[in-house]
Amino acid sequence: MQSLRMCATSETLGLIVNTLRNYPNLSRAELTTMLSLSPATLTHHVRDLIDAGWVEEQHVRRTSGGGRPRVGLALRNTATYAVTMTFSPTSLTAAVIDFGGHIVAKTRVEQPMGRVTDAMATVDRVLHDLVRAQEEKFPRFAGIGLAIPGIWDPESETVVFTPNLPEWAGMKLRDLIQRHRHDEPVFIANDADAGAWGELWFGAGRDVQDMMYVLYDIGIGAGIIIQRQLIRAQNNSIGEIGHMLVDSSNKDIQCGCGQYGCLEALGSLTALQHYQDQGMELPQTLDKISRYLSIGLGGLINVLSPQIIVFSSHIFAHYPALWPSVVRNTRGRLLQHLVHKTQFLQSPLGDNASLLGLAGLLFEQELTRSQGQTVSTVNPSQWLIHPASSPAP
Repeated sequence: MQSLRMCATSETLGLIVNTLRNYPNLSRAELTTMLSLSPATLTHHVRDLIDAGWVEEQHVRRTSGGGRPRVGLALRNTATYAVTMTFSPTSLTAAVIDFGGHIVAKTRVEQPMGRVTDAMATVDRVLHDLVRAQEEKFPRFAGIGLAIPGIWDPESETVVFTPNLPEWAGMKLRDLIQRHRHDEPVFIANDADAGAWGELWFGAGRDVQDMMYVLYDIGIGAGIIIQRQLIRAQNNSIGEIGHMLVDSSNKDIQCGCGQYGCLEALGSLTALQHYQDQGMELPQTLDKISRYLSIGLGGLINVLSPQIIVFSSHIFAHYPALWPSVVRNTRGRLLQHLVHKTQFLQSPLGDNASLLGLAGLLFEQELTRSQGQTVSTVNPSQWLIHPASSPAP
């Protein structure tokens, strides 16, 4: 019974924290309404969060009707911090993120990341520099988050599949990180999954139930959210949409997975470069990319029926004509009842989505540990909110 109460307490605290992260300076009464909690329960949990240093009271808010002033609540940004990282074959991006979800510091290292020993040496150096710079500012360190462009199996704690970083396959990545940072939590996820969590908590997905986050670069991956839960599969392998077959007749470009006709081989940034190297004019190149993307995405949308599709890619800034073409061509492949119900968005978080998603997970783990619970399996859906009502203006 005690463990059940502790679990319920942790979930409620997580709901309060995420609500305040999305809607700061709410009063206790507003939180009570939004989360459908009793005033006594809400007051008890808020007091716990304030006493533990997670939440603080803000300035008094005057009500428009002239009633009693309300004290706003906000997260204490300096309560804890996380260092999170994303990888590509040619770079590492790292950020320091505070408890309120603000990026305190960010750095990018342009360096080939294909060789494991070189990559881990760079990770260790960047971690050392970022942690050392923040140690005096924060009382707690929530841990380290890494988003990888491939499949991470949490059961075997092994990198299973990374077609654009083939030497990483089979890596015990957490072990390599903890050789030098023994006591610090390390969380590893697929980069598209981490991006989906970031958008769900901090970005375009805060108020929707079903969404698909598409990470589009030299590879193509997706984080799929249904009923505010990340959909997984064996080995966390769902979402590798870049390896969908979109053209069985095309044997021109071999995909990193070893097959031909994959969406990633024919519709990614790598494919765009290949077409241009072959002398194809830019308008024809963009049209070809758009057509292949629409084949893959249209089929997925017809099956999954997400409310929003969130794209994260710098390619649309470089080639502005591609975005409307992708949206138009994909809509043309949708079932009629989905055409006007599916919204296409470019990520408001950009390349920060995965960094923020990892930080959110680490903060929830830290909050759970602070309640005396053992963190064994992360279940992010228990902290994902869909408020019953909007906060009062």
